Amino acid sequence: MARVADCFKWGENMLAAECTWVILRAEHARIRELLALVESALGAADGTGAGPRAAKVVERIERLQAFDESTHRPKGAVLLKVMRGRSAEADRLLARLELRCRRCDSLLMRAKALLAAGRSGDMRAAEEAEDLLRVHRKLMRAQLDQEDTLLHSHTAELLRGDEWAAVASSVSTATVQAAAPGRRTRGTQHANGSDIHRR
Repeated sequence: MARVADCFKWGENMLAAECTWVILRAEHARIRELLALVESALGAADGTGAGPRAAKVVERIERLQAFDESTHRPKGAVLLKVMRGRSAEADRLLARLELRCRRCDSLLMRAKALLAAGRSGDMRAAEEAEDLLRVHRKLMRAQLDQEDTLLHSHTAELLRGDEWAAVASSVSTATVQAAAPGRRTRGTQHANGSDIHRR
């Protein structure tokens, strides 16, 4: 009976690991969609003029930021906290991912500032913003690809079954909290004229 119970426990833990990565990869797919929306807004030639076009790009950037910061990152933070210190190789990967994440945040902040100038007719600023967003898109896609492959491999190798159960529980809690009615995101804060704070 003990062996049967152990088998059931193993199955539950493996299911927890699979569910965690199903959620994370689904969110990665959504981030890729939001990146594509920013890209399409940059390439739009709808005749509305530079100001409205820049405003549309900023709106889509803020949709991306809101999803990443309020929905996705809290789940990733749970996994990274458990992973840290498990192996030198994994720690180097985490450091690279975190560094790239900070750079992506900085690129978006700079691009939004330049787009604000572009709305006032500064075409050079608008062009520079497009360059920054192209760099951001390339880095962000590389980030997501590495999380889906290298980070996934390290978690499978280093995390124990009971740890997966705890991670899955925390990820599920973060999912419920992100979906809670009335939760304020970057987009709604901007629309209401409130201060916008980064993580």
